[in-house]
Amino acid sequence: MIIKYSAVLQTPAMTGKDGVIGKDLDIITKLDNNGLPYFSASTIKGILKEKVSLFSTALNFNFPINKYFGVEGEIESGMRLSPLTMDSKKYLEYKEFLTDDRSGIRIDKASKTTAEGSLFSYDFIRSELEFTGEIEIFYPLEGENLKFFKACLERIEAIGGLKSRGLGKVKIKVLECIENKNNSHKTLNTSNLKEYSYTLKPLENLILKNQEIGNEITTNNYIHGGTLRGAIISLLDREFNVDTEALIKNLKVSQGLPKDHFVASASILQSKYPVKNGKVVRINKLLAKNSEDKVDGKEVKFERYGSPIVNKNFEKLVLNKQSEINIAIDSKTKTSEEGMLFNKEIFLAKDMEFSGKIVLSEEIVKTISNRYIYIGKNKSKGFGKCLITFEPTNSKKEKVDSSKLQRLSREIGTDKKYFTIDFNSDMILPFMDTESIGNKIKALLGLESVIWEESKSFINLISIGGYNQLNKIRKSTEFAIAKGGVLTFSTTEFTNDLIQKLSSIQEKGIGSRKNEGFGDVEISSKTHLEVK
Repeated sequence: MIIKYSAVLQTPAMTGKDGVIGKDLDIITKLDNNGLPYFSASTIKGILKEKVSLFSTALNFNFPINKYFGVEGEIESGMRLSPLTMDSKKYLEYKEFLTDDRSGIRIDKASKTTAEGSLFSYDFIRSELEFTGEIEIFYPLEGENLKFFKACLERIEAIGGLKSRGLGKVKIKVLECIENKNNSHKTLNTSNLKEYSYTLKPLENLILKNQEIGNEITTNNYIHGGTLRGAIISLLDREFNVDTEALIKNLKVSQGLPKDHFVASASILQSKYPVKNGKVVRINKLLAKNSEDKVDGKEVKFERYGSPIVNKNFEKLVLNKQSEINIAIDSKTKTSEEGMLFNKEIFLAKDMEFSGKIVLSEEIVKTISNRYIYIGKNKSKGFGKCLITFEPTNSKKEKVDSSKLQRLSREIGTDKKYFTIDFNSDMILPFMDTESIGNKIKALLGLESVIWEESKSFINLISIGGYNQLNKIRKSTEFAIAKGGVLTFSTTEFTNDLIQKLSSIQEKGIGSRKNEGFGDVEISSKTHLEVK
């Protein structure tokens, strides 16, 4: 069920965000991708939960609060809320006039005068403006429970910051309730697997956790295969009758990169300053012709390019991110809970497109294509809603043969026969000791006859965690070779036996959790010769 509602401001309101450099205000208005004010879903969810809890106690009404709002420490909840946003068609051309600013002070309780140093300034949204949002309910909500829930929603009287100063009074009205189609008895076949290309189009911004240090969360700029895989398994397990064990065993999902982009090799270096026609120069340090740091005979200072996501011209993808600070409210005191200040980085991915590969049954593909799917953190609070579509895959890696290996080998050096293992995605290591890592990978792959060329290898080590969507437990943190890494090996001859082994490695991948997109590699990728 989806409940759509509107919120009309009866007084000016404040969304609340720390001031930014270049704007002389202490608190500014949160703006969406269109530059329009919005109220975050976490704000609405907290106020709505408080109302439901209050009225449930006052009326002795047994509403299942934990079932729908979730329990502290658990990832899943029985509903998700979108942010309260403005209609861009109606307000976009007037966005400069939707906000204003004013100053405020704090009164010293003892002296009843202005507290020293308490003057602050803040943005506010003008009154009479309309916002809309929706609440998606994942479990049946009917009869008296539905009436009670809608009544609590419409009894919300104020939203945003500085409510005690008269800001944020609001009139909320339920517009419509849309019933979802009941798929609970539909059985889906998990056999007859095929490879497809998927496209994921975010309809909301994303929080794709990269690191979580204390209460600070940073986000990735691509989609881990495990993130999408978990979301698909969760959707099918919740709404359909499927063989979950077979699904977990057979479902394979690659990482999702921004469309028409790929990961640059870690062996690429870039000049620190423009040196040629007013532009920087990029070289692949793996190749023999780039062994000296020179351009047109002149010494040039080069630095690591950093394995970024690039387009066909090797131009870095520039992505917009913003930070948002949230607090936890103590249920008893109704004030900020001590030590519960959260800073999360938000990937402004709305209306971008990500693509990758997936192995899934044709029946499931037809069923969930053009469906909404939710990925990343804070899914119940207005982040991670995406539209997923599928199409037959039409791209394959170049076949490993003597011609491919010789082509790159000649560019690396003529003293030996060289080949590379190029990491298209992160590869989780099955060992903890990372010393002499190339020799350990060589032993793991059964390449006893080759020699690891450490001086011609370029890798970065990272740590990888995860979350088991069905069992609701966190996965242990493991070491991994970061995507873009290059391991170079040499041999006396490209024998048929070696070529067959390398072909199998390219097809099957390396390491653990390959169903989640980890360990995707290519042998002697031609992109080494295409650096621009």
